[in-house]
Amino acid sequence: MLRPGRHWRLVSSHNFTRGIRHAFSSLSSTCDSFDVVVVGGGHAGTEACSAAARMGARTLLVTQKRSTIGEMSCNPSFGGIGKGHLIREVDALDGVCARCCDRSGIQYKVLNRRKGPAVWGPRAQIDRKLYKREVQQTLENTPNLTIIEASVEDIVLNSGEPPRLAGVTLADGRTIGANSLVITTGTFLRGQINIGLETRPAGRIGDEPAIGLAKSIEQLGFRLGRLKTGTPPRIHRDSIRFDQLTRHPGDDPPVPFSFLNDRVWLEPNQQLDCFLTQTSAQVNDIVLRNLHCNRHVTEELTGPRYCPSIESKILRFGHKLHQIWLEPEGFDSELIYPNGLSCTLPVDEQVKLVRCLQGLEKAEVVRPGYGVEYDFVDPRELFPTLETKRVKRLFLAGQINGTTGYEEAAAQGLLAGANAAAYALSRTPLTVSRTEAYLGVLVDDLTTLGTNEPYRMFTSRAEFRLSLRPDNADLRLTEKGYAMGLVSEERFQRTVSIRQRLVKAMELLRDVKKGSNQWRSAMQLLPAKASIYKSAFEMLAISNDEITTERVCAVEPNVLGWILDDPELCQRLKIEALYSLSIEDQSREVEEVLRNESLRIPDAIDYLSKSLNLSFEEQEKLVKIQPQTIAAASRIQGITPSSIVRLVKYVKQHEPSAAAV
Repeated sequence: MLRPGRHWRLVSSHNFTRGIRHAFSSLSSTCDSFDVVVVGGGHAGTEACSAAARMGARTLLVTQKRSTIGEMSCNPSFGGIGKGHLIREVDALDGVCARCCDRSGIQYKVLNRRKGPAVWGPRAQIDRKLYKREVQQTLENTPNLTIIEASVEDIVLNSGEPPRLAGVTLADGRTIGANSLVITTGTFLRGQINIGLETRPAGRIGDEPAIGLAKSIEQLGFRLGRLKTGTPPRIHRDSIRFDQLTRHPGDDPPVPFSFLNDRVWLEPNQQLDCFLTQTSAQVNDIVLRNLHCNRHVTEELTGPRYCPSIESKILRFGHKLHQIWLEPEGFDSELIYPNGLSCTLPVDEQVKLVRCLQGLEKAEVVRPGYGVEYDFVDPRELFPTLETKRVKRLFLAGQINGTTGYEEAAAQGLLAGANAAAYALSRTPLTVSRTEAYLGVLVDDLTTLGTNEPYRMFTSRAEFRLSLRPDNADLRLTEKGYAMGLVSEERFQRTVSIRQRLVKAMELLRDVKKGSNQWRSAMQLLPAKASIYKSAFEMLAISNDEITTERVCAVEPNVLGWILDDPELCQRLKIEALYSLSIEDQSREVEEVLRNESLRIPDAIDYLSKSLNLSFEEQEKLVKIQPQTIAAASRIQGITPSSIVRLVKYVKQHEPSAAAV
C-alpha cells in the first residue's frame, strides 16, 4: 500500500492555475480535434487506441517514433501463469495482441499443465520484428485511427471543479483538442537508464524520456512515486554452446492465444527451442564484489519482486543458484535473451558474469543489460474505469499505474481506451469486477490497495480463479464488450454459437445416465470398487486423463455423437465438468472469509508455519505489519485471497476461542 514518503511528490492543485490559463489560451491555435487522444505506442497504447477506434470514436495515437509502435522493450515473450489469462481476456474483448502473437510466435507452450486447467498459463516466445510488424499493420488498417509522430508536453484543461480534459499541447506548439485522453507512457515518464554508475535520461535505450508530460501531471496534483525495472544483456547466438544445455521444445500442437484462431501461423516442427542454464558461485562473487559501482541496485527505489535483477536475487537469497532461460529473439535474429539475468553492473563486469554460466564460457555480449527508473501515479487516484479522480476524461493505463509486464499493460490499455471512447460518445462505460475477470482483479487491486512495487498478475490473486479460466474468457466477456460496441459481429456470433453448443451438450450429458462401471466397461477401463449411478457429465467430472469427452460420447453415439465432430467443444466440456463442483466450494470459501473479516488474529501467530503455506513475500509482510484482523490482513498488497482462506481456517483451528472484535 502506498504511503507518503520521500519518494512521493504531492503538489497542490492551486499551483496549476497559471498552467491552466496558459494552456487554455492556446486552444485558439488548435489544428485538429479528436474524440480520443492516446499518448504512447506501447502495449497499453496500442490496445487503447484500437479499442477506442473500434467503438467508432475518432481516435489519434501520438507516439514519439512510429517505428517503435508495438516494440517489445524487454522480454521476447507474451503470456505465462496469470498473464496468459489476461491475454485471453484482452482477446475476448477484441484486442489486438493475441492475434498478433498467433502470427509472430516462434515457440508456443502452455505452462503449469501438471495442475488443473484453471491455472494453465498459455505462453509464446515471440519474434520481435514480426510482432511489431503485425501490430503496426493492424493499426494502420484500423478505421477511425490516425497516427502521428510527436511529443506531448502539456495537458490542456477546461476550467471547472474538478477540471475537465480539453486536449494536449505538443512539443512543436500545436494543440490537439480531445474529448478524452489516455496516457500510456510506460517507463518514459521522467525515465532514466542506469548502467553501473553511469546514468542517462531515457525511457528505454535509444529513446528520449517524457519530461514535459511528467511535469504537467505533477502540476495537476497527482501523487507520483518512483519505481525501477531492468533488462538483461543480449548474447550472440553463435557464441553459446547449446550442446551443453538442456533443450526445451514447444508444444505439439501449438495452442493459439486468440479465440478466433484454431491454429497458429507455423507448424509444430518449425518452432525454435529454448535452453536452460543456471548461475554459479562465481556469479554471486561478481555481484557482491561490485555493489559499490552499481547505482541501480543500491538506491532506495522498489524494483519488481517477481522479476528481480540477478543482483537483487543474490542479495536476497544468499548463495542460492538461479535458473536462466536462454530465449531466441526471432527467426533471423542473432540475439539470445537470458531470462532471469537482468543486471545493471558496469559493462565489463557484465561480460565476466555472463561467462560464468554453463555453456556461455565464451559468450559475446552484444548489448549490456541496464536498469530503468521512472515515475508512476498512485493508482488509487483512479476510478475502476481508469479515469482519474482529479481530471474528468483523463485516463491512465500501463506502467504509469505501477504495473509491470506487457499483458498487464495491454489489459489496462483496452479498458482505458474503451472507456475514453464511451465517455466521448456518451455511452455507458465498461466496468469489470473481480468475479468476472483477471482484468477486474488487476484494476480492483490497483485502485483499492495501490502498490509500492511493480504489480504483476498471478492466478493466486483471484478469489474466483476456478471460474476465471483461460478457456472461458470469451464466455465471460465477449457479449459484454459487444453490447458497448467494442467487439466485432464476427467474434460475437462465434461466442454465441459456442455458448449454445455448450449448453445443449451439457444438458444431454446430464440426461444420459448409467452405472459408473457400465461407463467404465464401455470405455474399456478397469472397474471401480463400487458402481454408482452417474450421468455422462458426472463421469466427465472425474479427474482422469483416460475419461475424455470423446470416449464418453462414443458410448452413446446416437445421442452424443454430434459432439465428437467438434474438438473445441469436447475440450470445453471436459473442463466445465471438472470444475462443476469445485466452483461451488470456492464460493463457499469466499463467503466464509467475508463472514470472518472481524476475526481477531492472535498476536503470537506463527506466520512461518508450514500448514499456512505462505509465500516468502506474504510471510515477510505479515510479520512486519502484524494485522489485527482478517479484514486488515486481506487489505495488505501482495497477500493473496487463497492465503486469506487458509489464514481463517488456521486461526479457527489453533485459536478456537478467537473472538470477533
